[in-house]
Amino acid sequence: MIERFACRDFRNLEALEWRPEPGPQLVVGDNGAGKTSLLEALYLLATGRSFRGSRPAECCRHGAEGYFLEAETGGERRATLAVGWSAGGGLERRLNGKPVGLADHLAVQPVVAWSGADAELLDGPPGPRRRLLDQGLVGSRPAALELLARYRRALDQKRSLLADDGRGLASWNEVLAAAAAELIALRREQAARLGRALAELLGSSSLGLGEVELIYRPSPQTAGDGATEILAAFGEAGAEERRQRRPLLGPHRDDLEVRWRGRGLRRSASAGEKKLLGLALTAARGRLLEASGKPPLYLLDDADGDLDRERLAAVWQLFEDAPQLVATSHRPRAWGALAGLPRRLLEGGRLAS
Repeated sequence: MIERFACRDFRNLEALEWRPEPGPQLVVGDNGAGKTSLLEALYLLATGRSFRGSRPAECCRHGAEGYFLEAETGGERRATLAVGWSAGGGLERRLNGKPVGLADHLAVQPVVAWSGADAELLDGPPGPRRRLLDQGLVGSRPAALELLARYRRALDQKRSLLADDGRGLASWNEVLAAAAAELIALRREQAARLGRALAELLGSSSLGLGEVELIYRPSPQTAGDGATEILAAFGEAGAEERRQRRPLLGPHRDDLEVRWRGRGLRRSASAGEKKLLGLALTAARGRLLEASGKPPLYLLDDADGDLDRERLAAVWQLFEDAPQLVATSHRPRAWGALAGLPRRLLEGGRLAS
């Protein structure tokens, strides 16, 4: 849990120091006030990356030469976490004043987020859904970072060989198949756990959404049989890969299909229904981290968008016991049914006291 947060020269935010409360809280303000920037700063501090997909330099306040984010976390492992960027030094992560690797950084303050950038998460391209699975893996098993890096290195080497003459491809296929088998097994387990958590949440809620199914689709489809079968599939695809000069099989092409009431979401769900499903999936991701002893910070940007008061009150029940949550809104009246929810006003990049 974050007990103190400080920010300087980030996006359109003025320099601030804030002590977020435990449990859920709401930050309200007009469009352009800096609400999304505030959540982005918290997310970047916890993960080292922006949920908008922005490069570090793009997060710097106009005219500034760098930015600085810092938080003091409580709980069993009290720590001071900091992220800074400068044009000369790039991005730097620090834990208790000392440079730190990514795995140790990520272990300090787990986070799950939903933002406008996730609008197509459920029914858009598969990349964001793969990242969702991997974020859950790393959150509960930081060592998965090494496996992901190992797979990416082998994949990059295979891409280089295919772009050239393809010599040495067989050896790298063996390395890639071994890493792929491990990664697919972990993703399959994570998808199953996430599906069970989501079903449990929806079953006990008043949302009335019905059945939502998460279906993990590995590449290649024979991946359930292990590295030997994956390697054989790579061999069968070899001629076509050489022709197209790119890898056609492997976990970089996995997908996590989301089916609602037995159908895909693109044509069967409205914007409001997709928002409800996305928030429910965010709650399920957080519940898994809580169950593993790593309670996350929840960040919900424009949490009430596309939702009426009744639906907002129903979905909020999924988060009312969150250890710490920051939601944003530009429609404070939509939250009228949630009496007692702590609120802060953000105006012109300044957080009111």
